Amino acid sequence: MVGGVRQISVTALLFLATGTVPVIFLALFAVASWREEQFRAAAISSIASSATALLWLVAFLFLWRHEGILAAAVLGVTGLVLLFFLPLGGEEGAAPSEPSEKVDERDTMFARAEYTPGTDEYDEYYEMRPENREMDDRIRNLPMLLTPGGRYYEPTRAAYVAALFALEKRGASSVDGPVATDRRRYDPQEISRLIKDLARHLGACEVGIAALNPAYVYSHVGRGPEPWGSEIRNTHPYAVAFTVEMDHESVAQAPGIRATEETALRYVDAQKISLTLAEYIRGVGYSARAHVSGSNYQIMLPPVARDAGLGEIGRLGYLISPKFGARIRLGAVTTELPLMPDQSISFGVQEFCEKCRKCAVNCPPGAIPRGDKTIVRSIEKWQVHAEKCYVYWRVLGTDCGLCMRVCPFSHPDSFVHTVLRAGIKRSAFARRLCIYGDDVFYGSKVELQKPR
Repeated sequence: MVGGVRQISVTALLFLATGTVPVIFLALFAVASWREEQFRAAAISSIASSATALLWLVAFLFLWRHEGILAAAVLGVTGLVLLFFLPLGGEEGAAPSEPSEKVDERDTMFARAEYTPGTDEYDEYYEMRPENREMDDRIRNLPMLLTPGGRYYEPTRAAYVAALFALEKRGASSVDGPVATDRRRYDPQEISRLIKDLARHLGACEVGIAALNPAYVYSHVGRGPEPWGSEIRNTHPYAVAFTVEMDHESVAQAPGIRATEETALRYVDAQKISLTLAEYIRGVGYSARAHVSGSNYQIMLPPVARDAGLGEIGRLGYLISPKFGARIRLGAVTTELPLMPDQSISFGVQEFCEKCRKCAVNCPPGAIPRGDKTIVRSIEKWQVHAEKCYVYWRVLGTDCGLCMRVCPFSHPDSFVHTVLRAGIKRSAFARRLCIYGDDVFYGSKVELQKPR
């Protein structure tokens, strides 16, 4: 002691500082969780912050003279932090394999659900695919989405959502148009930058450009205003893909109708962006086609958006964005305008999804596989069981969205989640810790809201 005051060593000060870091982080986590109305996470993180602070202070009071023990504690915590952020376990996912054949849009579950007995489409399709008739006829006997009989049917909200979908259907007839004869010349890098700026100005959150893989163009028309069964001849070399964010609070209401309402709203946003971009590109002399809900897609959006560097495809079959997780809707424009493609990205999703399985555990119909990837059209992927998924939609009367809701990547883009995602991107240790932590703080299974 000097002048009656204890001298605290540098090691002791480092010990105090080291303990302060997790205390502050857990406190910030509590505040963020409270704002997100995740009250379980807020309570647990508050208790954890207080307990850590108390434990560290008590340890300091008893051990402040024991430099060796304090140094070991500092090194231990520092080591854990380094394990969380250093690239140990790799961040590079396996390169996506190439599909061996195109998908026929007539085979998609949404198209099959629209075939009406007695129509030419019905007869022609089930002559071609007789193995699908029994399952599809059972589905047709269930209530339609947004109609009485669905578990979460609400007349007022259902009418509003139906109006939004009707608006989208009308827009689906405007995806293409005449091309201006006065073609302007652009530097690919400069026009790519401009196209991205325009998309963001229109409301897109993330924008990327891909060299369009012909394997991700549907082979034949299955839905929409164009002639059913006609061959699709989209030869555009480029695709501009983008995301629009879905509101976290609305998604948290899944599988209730409010989440379906959010889906419809964001599809309207995506349609506006796609149609405007395509119109602009045609106006400067290059063919362009919007790919919109309603339904008038000619391409498979998730793999195209992945190739454009917007994310990775997870176990649940959706694109997972590094910023918004699965809480997004996609849009795209294909074009002959010479553009600069972006690189695909890897931020730990494949390795995370291998061990997480939270979407599969929370999928009531068991449509999301809990096991390993399988080979589908020469692609190694987790194959979602489309029939099981869509049957459950019809039972609910909504588009479910539980997998999107529970995905750990879908938490809001706050500081604490950004820090955690930074670790997930780099470290196998961080991925395992975050999988465990998400279950602890948010619960391994969600409780479904009761129908009104």
